[in-house]
Amino acid sequence: MNLITYLVESLRASAKVNRTLMVMPAAILWTDAERNWESAIPRLKKLMPELLTLGAYLPDDRQGPSIWLKCAVAKELDTELPVGVVPVIYLPGVSRADLRAIEDCPRELQPLAELQFRGAFWSQVNGKDWTINALLTAKSSGLGGDVAQDRATQEALKRARLSMYCWSIRWRICARAL
Repeated sequence: MNLITYLVESLRASAKVNRTLMVMPAAILWTDAERNWESAIPRLKKLMPELLTLGAYLPDDRQGPSIWLKCAVAKELDTELPVGVVPVIYLPGVSRADLRAIEDCPRELQPLAELQFRGAFWSQVNGKDWTINALLTAKSSGLGGDVAQDRATQEALKRARLSMYCWSIRWRICARAL
């Protein structure tokens, strides 16, 4: 398995609920205030037909403003989302806090704010946005790797993002340090 495959599985797992107690979420909200994952989106869109992105209106790329995204989730548009799969909405430059306080929510995001109640967030156990470093190192819901936290290593991770998605994650099993 490589990192991009793990990312797809993790995003999709966010939609899993006990169906005897809860309804399926309307959408998975993927907030990314620092745009850590933006470089992965083109590759992810090839693997995840349910992935939608907040941005300029480009319906052929499954991208649009918040009102378009809300209509796509409601299946009011011809977006060809797969049946029975929960849509994932990637929100570059948006934090979870931006959506939380609806009265203070930026006007351009307000159509999506209510999805926090009908949907689920793809976030760390502590409620923070996933970063690449957090996904690589988190023991409970990440890969549990041993990644140095010094500035040089963190900068190298940022520079290596595009190639990183192809990395094998076998080291998760053998606990090899990066």
